[in-house]
Amino acid sequence: MAICTLIGLCFLWTGSEYITWWLYRLTPHFGAAGADIWSEVVGYLFQAVGILLFSLAVKKNEKVLCRRKFLFLILADGVATAVAFFVPGAYSVLIAGLLMNLLHGAIGGYYLMRLTQSVPQQKRGGVFGVAYAFGSIGSWLLSLFMNGRFLGSPYVFVVYALMMLAIILVDRMPFVASDNDSESVEPLYFDRLSVPLAAGLVVLLSVVKGLGFYFPSTDAIGGVVSAESVRAFYAIGLVAAGIINDKSRKHGAICCLCALVFPFLTLALRGEPNTGMVLWITGYVFFGFFSVYRVVTFSDLSGKKEGLLFIAGFGLMFGRIGDALGALIGIFTRNVQMTSVWVAAGLLIATFLLFFRFYNKTYSTMPVQNISLEDRLHIFEEKYEMTSREAEVFELVVSGRSNSEIAADLYVSESTVKFHVRNALRKAGCTNRTELAAKFRKSSMSETDKPGYLRV
Repeated sequence: MAICTLIGLCFLWTGSEYITWWLYRLTPHFGAAGADIWSEVVGYLFQAVGILLFSLAVKKNEKVLCRRKFLFLILADGVATAVAFFVPGAYSVLIAGLLMNLLHGAIGGYYLMRLTQSVPQQKRGGVFGVAYAFGSIGSWLLSLFMNGRFLGSPYVFVVYALMMLAIILVDRMPFVASDNDSESVEPLYFDRLSVPLAAGLVVLLSVVKGLGFYFPSTDAIGGVVSAESVRAFYAIGLVAAGIINDKSRKHGAICCLCALVFPFLTLALRGEPNTGMVLWITGYVFFGFFSVYRVVTFSDLSGKKEGLLFIAGFGLMFGRIGDALGALIGIFTRNVQMTSVWVAAGLLIATFLLFFRFYNKTYSTMPVQNISLEDRLHIFEEKYEMTSREAEVFELVVSGRSNSEIAADLYVSESTVKFHVRNALRKAGCTNRTELAAKFRKSSMSETDKPGYLRV
């Protein structure tokens, strides 16, 4: 509950700040076309850089992931947003706003790492989806005041200050480390290609989505839509995607592929009268499926090995890169119908090819004879979240070594070996060493698969 509240408040705050900067400060200075470039291309790239910088800092020293550093990010972001709003001059608005986006990325990296640490795998989609839904609906509700202009008024900064205080207080609440030993969605098979394949897939999904529709400022400025109100429909896709992904990551991925029909829908309807509102609403609903899937995919990957926590925010990072590229291509091909269609078709084919490569490697079944004993041991250890030392002891247990022999092999005391054996037994749900070895042998054959196959 605490992490859901933290993420929801952060997204409500940062998302509302983004609207304040984009609609009410950028567009008066740079016009609709300039605002699209600076907000949805350059701004998104700055968010990606913010996530990357924070992630690299955590990789170098995990103590960076602390409340004191997060407090600094919150305060710095508040100052940058205030400068972008109150200081006159186009370049002051632009530079302070880009710094704000950089800090938004770092804040996103922080709460996504907390999500990975504090929420079990089978609940992450729902927690993230509900939290972001709260933020998107909250921004809409705030915009209702002052005849729909509240997010563009100086009074909104009183609310922003209260949000900052609430975020700081919620972050002080204790977060309980997640326990993934009980139930789980289907496990991921992890190897050195998993992260590059996932990164490429997330970028392509986001590019194709952005190519079809990138939330143009002309619609918001011209009164075609209320950017704040249609943002509330984002909640529908987020909650639905959270539920689907927690039931099955496979189904969550397939929903993303199905949502790729949207760019072709927008290309077909482009120029038709009275379609702006429909496209904005549909775009936000579909965007929810991309948002949840890309976050939970990297959150799951970051939990597969010790030392990978720093990549928990990479789903959002690569998603923002794809969003920026998609928006950029969409802007420059907006008035060239056939070029847009051919580019979208080519990227769609590339997305499908990469998706099936990632899907088959990560979620599908593989013949036992093609998997070495080392890989089967690794899969079992990953499934039951064993630490590196527990994995070493487990491998020697299943090979038939006694506690004293294991202690001699690892140069540790016999009591230390017993401690790690007990932990391995508890995690695997076994009562003794014989049962553990038998469970490992049986795990190489799934009862629901054909003989000779291993579910990974």
